Amino acid sequence: MLKCLKESFCLTNKYIILATPLILFSLISSLYVLFSLGGNIFGLAFAAILFVLMLCAFLSGWFFMIRKGITSNEYDEDPNSLIKEFPAGVGEYFLSAIGMVFTMFLVVLLFLMLSYFIGMQFIGDIGISSESFSKAMSSVDALKTFLYSLSEVQLLKLNAWNLLLLATMFITYFMLMLYPPAMFFKSSNPFNAYMISLKNLFSKRFIKNVLIYLMLFLSYFVLSILTTIFAANVVTHFIFTLINFYYLVFVGVLIFNYYRINYLEE
Repeated sequence: MLKCLKESFCLTNKYIILATPLILFSLISSLYVLFSLGGNIFGLAFAAILFVLMLCAFLSGWFFMIRKGITSNEYDEDPNSLIKEFPAGVGEYFLSAIGMVFTMFLVVLLFLMLSYFIGMQFIGDIGISSESFSKAMSSVDALKTFLYSLSEVQLLKLNAWNLLLLATMFITYFMLMLYPPAMFFKSSNPFNAYMISLKNLFSKRFIKNVLIYLMLFLSYFVLSILTTIFAANVVTHFIFTLINFYYLVFVGVLIFNYYRINYLEE
């Protein structure tokens, strides 16, 4: 595990060019969403479809770059030349990435529906209208007033629903952890790749998979808290934005490298 972490840090530093597509996609997608707001429902639907296609193009090229970076020595002299693999990855894996995003959406939807069923059975309805809840989210003062207006029973139920949602997201992300490397290493068929990823996830290395997932989950949780705390200052906000991009690149490299070591080199 420690060897994998050390190697992944070295690969991240070596192929820091991987941050470039990530930063560009983040910037372009943010501007796209900003200028796509408003309009009728058909316009929003069309904008949403285009956004998903942009996401699939990015994922196909970026994951392909990561795979090439950790499996090939041809970029040792010029690590930045890895960027040329991005369009090749889009051409080869774009349709597969669409299937992967669709499969991920179905998995998330399935777990949310299951979570809702469990919550209604064991927690029950809080008794809050969607209109009241949306008004409470408009400002911090409105949220405080809203929370003070709830009864003790409602607060307990609200906390229980929050814990259930957190647990659902925790399990869902774990179920998807090995999906991208399985598709880019073993099968370009997104549905076969997900079955392979589940088989790998619940293999003899299950405890090891849980440990690395817990490490990633906790580190991201800590980083999110620090980013929120230092968001008020412009300089620290910029620094933590860069740290977040570096962290995302590291996570991508780590998961692919971890998969290569444990499920390819056998």
